Amino acid sequence: MTKEKIITTALRLFLLHGYQSVSLADVAKEAGITKGGIYHYFSGKEELLQVALKYFLDAFAKKYQVLLEGAAGLREVWQMLFVDNVMTDYWRGMLGCEQTSPIDHIHFTIDLMRRFPAVQNDIRDYQLTLTKLLAAKIEQAAARSEIRSDVDSYALAVIMMAVLNSTKGLGKESCQPVPAQAAADALWTMIEV
Repeated sequence: MTKEKIITTALRLFLLHGYQSVSLADVAKEAGITKGGIYHYFSGKEELLQVALKYFLDAFAKKYQVLLEGAAGLREVWQMLFVDNVMTDYWRGMLGCEQTSPIDHIHFTIDLMRRFPAVQNDIRDYQLTLTKLLAAKIEQAAARSEIRSDVDSYALAVIMMAVLNSTKGLGKESCQPVPAQAAADALWTMIEV
């Protein structure tokens, strides 16, 4: 349990304060262990980041898989992901984090990918996995006449993933000019039967 606690603590701190701003001493203090306890599992901050990010991506992929392979229809899943922000609630619960991160996650991710090429591969593989899962859900929706049958499932999955990734925070806590529900409804109108 200690290794997992170190990983989730590090993830929480990295997401809340940024990779550069967090030291191993910060992680150790927050996790309630010594800095040497971290070195028992990890060679340093860079390895901790890479392991923590892989843990995070794997957990998210499993959660998406459960959601996308479940009985809920595509519209219900889209509502949960885009409007209700269930994945934000999931990572907050997973990391024990109630506050919203002040970190710009897009730039944070780009910075990590620049520094650590292996991270870029992990993120690409994660995005590919999610896109394929979503495309399969779209195909099921088309087969059930939930949406138009002439929709290119993979292209729509790419668009939906792009919308999800570019509008973090647009959901239930939004103060944006276009409410998430209106945007979700507009996308649905384009594909419904």
